[in-house]
Amino acid sequence: MNEENKIRNPSVTLYPFHLRDDFDLGFQSTAQNVSQLWDNLADNIGKQLKITELESIRNHLICYENGIYKQETGQSNYQVLTPDSNTLPFQAISLPHNLILNGSILPLRIHDTYAADLTLSYQNLTVTLDKLKQLNPNGCLLPNQIQASLGQTILLYAEPVVYDGYRNLADECLKAFLPDKMPSAPKLIAEGTLFGSPIFEYDNRNINPAQRCHVLVWLKSHPDTLKLATTNFNYYLLNLLCSRAKIVFAYQKSREWYREGQRIASEIETEIPAFAQIEKEPDPENRLRQLKELLARIRTKVFQYTGCLRNLREYHNTIVNNAENYGEALTGIQSLSLEGDNLEFWQKFLDLAENKYQQQIKADLGYLFPSQELFREMISTIRGMVQIEQVESDRKWQDDENRRDRKLQDIIFFVGTAIAAGGIFCTSYALTTTVPIKWKIDPSLPIHPFVWSIFWSIIFGFALGALIWGILVVLRKLFK
Repeated sequence: MNEENKIRNPSVTLYPFHLRDDFDLGFQSTAQNVSQLWDNLADNIGKQLKITELESIRNHLICYENGIYKQETGQSNYQVLTPDSNTLPFQAISLPHNLILNGSILPLRIHDTYAADLTLSYQNLTVTLDKLKQLNPNGCLLPNQIQASLGQTILLYAEPVVYDGYRNLADECLKAFLPDKMPSAPKLIAEGTLFGSPIFEYDNRNINPAQRCHVLVWLKSHPDTLKLATTNFNYYLLNLLCSRAKIVFAYQKSREWYREGQRIASEIETEIPAFAQIEKEPDPENRLRQLKELLARIRTKVFQYTGCLRNLREYHNTIVNNAENYGEALTGIQSLSLEGDNLEFWQKFLDLAENKYQQQIKADLGYLFPSQELFREMISTIRGMVQIEQVESDRKWQDDENRRDRKLQDIIFFVGTAIAAGGIFCTSYALTTTVPIKWKIDPSLPIHPFVWSIFWSIIFGFALGALIWGILVVLRKLFK
């Protein structure tokens, strides 16, 4: 580092963005880690820099009561979270080398997102670049410390005093600001001009938005730069960066859900050979059981697959909506800019969101949708086979039940007939001893009592049997 490089009035502004709502839990349901942003701002930055107001930030927010998080009232699209809706300033803090640190924080809720505008600065001081590290001790402003779910942006501002070119100075300022041993340090990806002063964009392009280090280095070269950075500009810039964070977050999440959809589709496709094998199963009961098990597995996977498609559509809509918000914020900044300003690097990101990101998700959906139709057809086919097999199984069971009933009835009839015949014979046999039977046919003689007894017993047996049979039929129909 060139120790002779010097800057004046350096400041660093942290813009973290953290999801307040989790729509997977229900409409306007708060996320499980909803207070993480405020906790980390207080416990990491506040304690590292010994800023009392920042350490106690939770006591200054309307979404806390007695130190415990509670849901704030109101549904404003842009809501300041302090009771008086004002910025919370820091008292001057003594630092090493007799430097005085000043700052402020504006805690916000933007739609479904918590955000903050946290600024730390050396006012009216000229310092060497190595003093920038004191604004970020132990990397307390970096993503791994803040852990904002949607990501963050750091704006590093300085007025060059001694330097060897704006680009080199920007690189050296960033190098001095970051920890000495930082893995995947951000690289320069774009540069432009804002309010007559050069601005440089750095990014480490981490695929995890919460670990993505996005830094803007803005070096004053125009006397009116700070005058033009009005409250309106701050509002537009905050909304532009918030929309950018949501776009990056949504696109990275869409990549995850697309890969998940491919994985589930592959698992469902591996079930196709099992389906063909089940059709060859000779035993109807085993075939029906295996079909039901296959239907349960595929139905669960298809439900998960449908969820992937739904999430992809939601992230596509998120990018569409936030690209519109980003464009409106960029238009607002352009309306304040000077002639000769170059904001092409912000426009390029909007083009990226509207073209590559949106079109890529559309292509993903176009690839996954046909498989959804195939899987639905598989479920319909298997469900139809299960119904057919179930009907045949029920019919077979009913036929077996009827055969068992007939066999039982035949046995009962045979046994009953035998018992009845034996009873009739036994009760009538005594008549043969009291009145001898004349085996010679004589029409003039009356019918023997034994014959009458046999005759009336048979008639009564048939009548009683018919009555019992009718009762059994009625009872069987009632209890089916």
